[in-house]
Amino acid sequence: MHYFSEKPTSAHKERLIEAILRGRKFIFKTDSGVFSPKKVDKGTKILVETLELDKKDKLLDVGCGYGVIGISVCDEVDTVVMTDINRRAVKLAKENIKINNLEDRNIEVLHSDLYEKVKDRRFTKIVSNPPIKAGKEVVHRIVREGKELLEKGGSIWLVVQRKHGAKSLAKYMEDTFDNVRTVTVKGGYRVLTSRRED
Repeated sequence: MHYFSEKPTSAHKERLIEAILRGRKFIFKTDSGVFSPKKVDKGTKILVETLELDKKDKLLDVGCGYGVIGISVCDEVDTVVMTDINRRAVKLAKENIKINNLEDRNIEVLHSDLYEKVKDRRFTKIVSNPPIKAGKEVVHRIVREGKELLEKGGSIWLVVQRKHGAKSLAKYMEDTFDNVRTVTVKGGYRVLTSRRED
C-alpha cells in the first residue's frame, strides 16, 4: 500500500521521532503506511526551512502526512489547515498537534482528497511536498486547483527532487501562474514557488 492510499493496511509500527525545524525542536508520532515514518523527509525539511512567511498568512498544507509542515510553522502564521487523503496520517497529525502542545493555536486537520474539503476557502499560502509517486496528474492538480484557492498575491510552494522532474514541474507552474521562482536548490531538491497575480 502507498502512503497516498486512503486506508493503509500495513501493520501499525508507531514511533516517536524528533526534528529541529526553524530553530525549534518538535516531536512527531509516526507509523507505518505514512510518508517517511523513520525521520522527517529531507525535502520536507528543506521546504520548511525555506518558507517565507507572514504573520497574516492563512496557510494550507496539502498532503500533510503526520503534520510536519503545518505544525512547524503554525506559530508564525495566522491560521493553518492541513489535509491528507490517508486516514492514518490525519489521525497522526491531530495527535502531533497535542504532542507539541499546539491545541490552542488556529490549526486544523481535515481528511480530504487534495482540496476536496476546502474548496470554499481561500489561502495566502499553499505548501506541499507533493506525492510524486502518485503520478504527474496528481501533482499538476495540486498546482492547477491550488491556484483557484489562493487570494490575489498568494503563493504556492512545492519541493521536488531534481531527478523526479523539477524542471517539468517548474514549467507547469510557469504555464499555470505565468511565473515561477526557484527559491533554493539544495541536496538534490528544488523549492519552487508561483504567485497568483490576477
